Amino acid sequence: MPRRFYLPHSLASPELSLSGKEAHHLLNVLRMGVGEEAWVFDGTGEEALVRIQSHSQGTATLEVLQRRVAETETAVPLVLGSAVPKGERFRWMIEKLTELGIHRFVPLETARSIVDPGAGKLEKMRQTIVEASKQCRRSKLMQLSEPTRWKEFVSGEFPGHTVYIAHPSGEMWNSSTVDFTQPVLLAVGPEGGFADAEIELACEQGARLVSLGPRVLRIETAAVALATLFGAACDSRQRDVS
Repeated sequence: MPRRFYLPHSLASPELSLSGKEAHHLLNVLRMGVGEEAWVFDGTGEEALVRIQSHSQGTATLEVLQRRVAETETAVPLVLGSAVPKGERFRWMIEKLTELGIHRFVPLETARSIVDPGAGKLEKMRQTIVEASKQCRRSKLMQLSEPTRWKEFVSGEFPGHTVYIAHPSGEMWNSSTVDFTQPVLLAVGPEGGFADAEIELACEQGARLVSLGPRVLRIETAAVALATLFGAACDSRQRDVS
């Protein structure tokens, strides 16, 4: 199957130009040559099958053979806000949430948060999103928001979403009760859990609490579990409708 490369520009032209890190990977790491085919995607959901026409000084010229809109997104957008785990656990979580189809990720600053990711860390996570998208054949990049305080998250993100928060006191997961009539917002707290006042505020604004079982999960485990359960339920519901 042809390799995939990220080209963050319009794919409308019959001829495209690939440069920078992606061209280096194509030409110097994979050593692909004239006449070989690959897929490029623009990060918004469109992708194109291309053939290498020529390359010079680290830039590859590509002929577009076919264009299409990828069908890898969930029918209803899934947004996930979460406290940030330490070190490589954050990178792993971002990689898996990308693979699982989360539409947008919001790093949360809560009362018991420990990690506050800076601009440099977030930029590395954006590159992780690109690499994960190439691997899982997703053509729409998961969006990465700026760190957001819990109160601002509730006031700014809750409207227009059905909200579910991972919490030990919630009802056990049941896919048949999930409301997919509007975009879904999921939330995961820090290692010490959400403060009582944070949960109270969220419930006052219509959030539903969902339990992921009797065991205590790490941040990244809970986030991946939520993404898996809600993503699978959304896809299943869409198939039933179709």
